[in-house]
Amino acid sequence: MTAGLRTQLVAALGGDHVEDVELGFRVSPGSAAEVAEVVRRAADARAAIHPVGAGGRIATDLDPARVRIFVSTHRLDQVLQLDEASLLVHAQVGLRGSDLEHVLAPRNLTLGDYPASMLASSIGGILAVRTPGKSSARHGFFEDAVVGVSAVLADGRSVHTRVAPRRATGPDLARVLCGSEGTIGVLTSAVLRIHARPEARLVAAYLLPSIDAAVSAVYLALREECSPSGLRIYDAPQAATHFDGLVLPAGQALLCAATAGPTDLATCDRDLVTSAVVAEGGHATDIALAELWWRRVQDGDVHSTSHVQLQAMATPPRLRAVYRAAIAAVPGARAHISRFDADGAVLFLGWDDDTPRAHEAARHAVTSAGGWLLGSRAEKWNSYLRELRAALDPHQVMNPGTLAT
Repeated sequence: MTAGLRTQLVAALGGDHVEDVELGFRVSPGSAAEVAEVVRRAADARAAIHPVGAGGRIATDLDPARVRIFVSTHRLDQVLQLDEASLLVHAQVGLRGSDLEHVLAPRNLTLGDYPASMLASSIGGILAVRTPGKSSARHGFFEDAVVGVSAVLADGRSVHTRVAPRRATGPDLARVLCGSEGTIGVLTSAVLRIHARPEARLVAAYLLPSIDAAVSAVYLALREECSPSGLRIYDAPQAATHFDGLVLPAGQALLCAATAGPTDLATCDRDLVTSAVVAEGGHATDIALAELWWRRVQDGDVHSTSHVQLQAMATPPRLRAVYRAAIAAVPGARAHISRFDADGAVLFLGWDDDTPRAHEAARHAVTSAGGWLLGSRAEKWNSYLRELRAALDPHQVMNPGTLAT
């Protein structure tokens, strides 16, 4: 069966685009039609399809009893259409976000204020997994930019969600496909909403008397409909780590903020943050700290994530309690908080005692205080996911072992 399947894949894609790997084959289709052909042949052979994005990294801990076809999208790397009037771009999913930014930049356009580390992934990789890391305080979650998608389902059928006014579209299949991690279908292209590049970008740094005051200032500004391009709170130990020994008085917090857009609007948003900080007993401090923070964000922010041991999410009412519980649970713990939106924020925790006991103490503290570990999801929905997958993929062709099984 394996030899026959390989012959069929070569016939569909050409020998240069079919590679033997430990558990089966890695294939590189060059069009949506070729993706559909691969999926149809896999379904006929009861082989499993595993999308691996543009990077092509494959899993090795899968059941070897079943033939696996790892679908790399690196050849699906074209911009299919750019509509500058409607601010829409139609791109294949193997195109990296950073490469799409390079196409948009000369036209004074951008995908938005998303982390540089996120844009290093392919469009398909960004859309396949929904995490807070793929979000912007100014532009929302990346999937919010999705206007339409094209995908191949488990039986080889291609689907195209309509690019139409929202009231004319009915149920939104695009939302099902985004975040499905390749279990509902293989994404082949997406139509994304884009933005004009900001006329101005302003940064500011503030000192506040406590983490509680800093969190309150952020949400006061957001309630005033401030739309910053970035916000981050550091406690005193984390500020020392991130800013080369910066010393803050014990208990105080550093808030860095960036705003963008037309100059007047960017200034207005910055003033809203400043007003909220003053209302919570804080004041502006050395702008060089904010400039360094934003430069590192644009460079991928490697410095700030190198000491992170745990990431957790919390709603606005729970955020302060989750922070205090986590810091109390692990001696020497330090934290910064970012990715703010109306639903909450993400807490990044670091400490020096890299032992299972310390990790377990932090995880327990976070969940006991009402937070969620990053990447966790409500298991009560598993039965519904199983039913949906059973209806669309009765032979478990699409990325078996992922999400609810």
